[in-house]
Amino acid sequence: FDSKSLPIAQLELLKFKANQIIESIQTLQRTIEVGGQNAMPAWPDILSKYNVILSQTHSFSQSLSSPQAQSQISQAQARLGSGMYENIALHPSIGMTDHQLDNDLIPLLRNQQTTDVLNMETATVRRLAECMATRGVIATNSVQTDHSPTTSGRVTHEDVLHECEEIRGAHDHRVERAV
Repeated sequence: FDSKSLPIAQLELLKFKANQIIESIQTLQRTIEVGGQNAMPAWPDILSKYNVILSQTHSFSQSLSSPQAQSQISQAQARLGSGMYENIALHPSIGMTDHQLDNDLIPLLRNQQTTDVLNMETATVRRLAECMATRGVIATNSVQTDHSPTTSGRVTHEDVLHECEEIRGAHDHRVERAV
């Protein structure tokens, strides 16, 4: 494989556009979260940020299918004997039925979390556990935090699941009352 045959400028542009999309998604996320407050941001703010993401993804898609990109792809195919993006993208190299794609490949793709998603998920679980009486994952996995444990004795996964069920029940009750 010769890396000189890749259109580096085109790939750098795509990387830049992908990073813009990621930043826009994170901006939308921060707007929706409203700094952790229990408030709903103004709908026009959400809609404008969503429109930015939509236009950026459209631009990204157009860059992939532009005539310049297509000519570079055909040149690379002539040099490499195969699709230029086949070696740098995660895509099946053989034909797959919809059933195979849905059952074999898609679950694998869904399980690959980005580092940002994984870090946010871990932080969310830790914050929830710090608020729980059983201390949740902190107590069951002996995770060290700045907060001192409020439980005495050994906490089991069943204890944590029971408390989560109580939290869900209390939440559902409040929702029913509000509606």
